[in-house]
Amino acid sequence: MSLSVISRGRSLLALAVILTLTPLGEATSSDRDRFELFSDCQPIYLLVENLSPAAVEIGLAKEAIQAAVESRLRSAQLYNLEASTPFLYVYVHVVGIAFHIDLEYNKQLLDPASGFTSRAITWSTGTTGTHGRDASFILASVSELMDLFLVEFLRVNEGAC
Repeated sequence: MSLSVISRGRSLLALAVILTLTPLGEATSSDRDRFELFSDCQPIYLLVENLSPAAVEIGLAKEAIQAAVESRLRSAQLYNLEASTPFLYVYVHVVGIAFHIDLEYNKQLLDPASGFTSRAITWSTGTTGTHGRDASFILASVSELMDLFLVEFLRVNEGAC
């Protein structure tokens, strides 16, 4: 038996195993990415939550978070002050020496059965850590999460942006 026949047989066997293990109708990773982040490169509104008193105590300001995130969205030509959806929600919570950041992408979804639309979180990320009373460390963490968001968003919307 030739090597090409054996190789072809292995390829067919691998394909059969993949098809057998993947249920019909299950979304692929690409489909899931498109659901989570595809917006036809529609500009994004930004919503930054108010900060806790503990955040203000260490010198963290809502305006600094707003400026950092807005600047990143503007540089990617994705910021829209006028829109209501899609929007990026940023929540920074500080308690004692700990902090937590949530970054959530929200977009309008349509329920085909009822025809109703509603906003929903389709993508999110976050981090938790200690800040050592350094507000700039928290801002740097927000910036890292924005890097992650923008890389994924632009990858998924590449053809439209």
